[in-house]
Amino acid sequence: MTIKEVAPTPESSGPTPVSNEGSSVHEVYTRDSRGVVSVDVAATSEAGPGGGSGFVVDEAGHVVTNQHVVEGAEEISVRFADGVRREAEVVGQDPSTDVALIKVDAPKAALEPLTLGDSNSVGVGEPVIAIGNPLNIGISVTTGIVSGLGRPITAPNDYTINDAVQTDAAINPGNSGGPLLDSRGTVIGVNAQIASESGGFEGVGFAVPINTVKDVIKQLITDGKVVHGYIGVSMYQLGIDELSAYAGLSEKDLRERYGLPGNGAIVSEVTPDGPAEKAGIRGGGEKEIEGIPVPMGDVITGIEGDPVSSSDDVIEVVNSVRPGERLVMTVVTPGEKGRRVEVTVGTRPEGV
Repeated sequence: MTIKEVAPTPESSGPTPVSNEGSSVHEVYTRDSRGVVSVDVAATSEAGPGGGSGFVVDEAGHVVTNQHVVEGAEEISVRFADGVRREAEVVGQDPSTDVALIKVDAPKAALEPLTLGDSNSVGVGEPVIAIGNPLNIGISVTTGIVSGLGRPITAPNDYTINDAVQTDAAINPGNSGGPLLDSRGTVIGVNAQIASESGGFEGVGFAVPINTVKDVIKQLITDGKVVHGYIGVSMYQLGIDELSAYAGLSEKDLRERYGLPGNGAIVSEVTPDGPAEKAGIRGGGEKEIEGIPVPMGDVITGIEGDPVSSSDDVIEVVNSVRPGERLVMTVVTPGEKGRRVEVTVGTRPEGV
């Protein structure tokens, strides 16, 4: 099993401009659409049929799609660009990143693996191309730009997927699981969600970053499952800075009236006997701040020496480490001085 990847861009060099060296949309579509498939799902009788898109990642027949596309599937088949349909089976799925890996038994000549790029090298404003099967009308192409980076989106199991790529390329139901490509035709993300009041394209789509997907693929092929870090906390949706703005209180007011630090993520609950509780981090009872009910637990103000502004900062760090690793956190109990806490990251329980 060999997955085609471009070499990662060194972090110090910044985003790599691609507009001057990219292919035309026609060239990218002609080359890469052969590796994009429609994923058709016969689910449970309650759920009914469904489907989405996917793309080939190696000559062994592995195909990437979204986890929500194949969830609950009893039968899966994929339809290649030439119209040939083949049965597929699930290799593994990870609801925490909304990534699934399925496999088809197909001749080598029928498989056209796409090249996986480096989502860390993408810049806002760069052109992108989405290929998939919107509304089940057949493999189609749309274009746009990278509208934003580092977006947190919600996974099917309500955990957070960090660093999603936002695009205004038209993405509709059925595009889920298809590739978002840069102008060179390398995959930078897996199209997963749209933000829409109507349920259709409104110019705000999100793709799971391909660097996250690559790690998931390797674990699914090797182990059939993905292991995620876990510290066992629930956090208030507003960071201290946001709470200050919503409440109309200054940092000094929050400190003097409520004993809160100038920054941080508020812990609302901790899992009994979980890693955070074992390290001495505590949740808290609800208090009202200028009419806003706030669970006043401990506040995580820093991790590994870096300041924390919100729960997203904590989630991103925990998602980036393996179970068994230790994280040094600075924690403040309201009204007290900050203290150093060492949390040994655990393994996220099954089913969450």
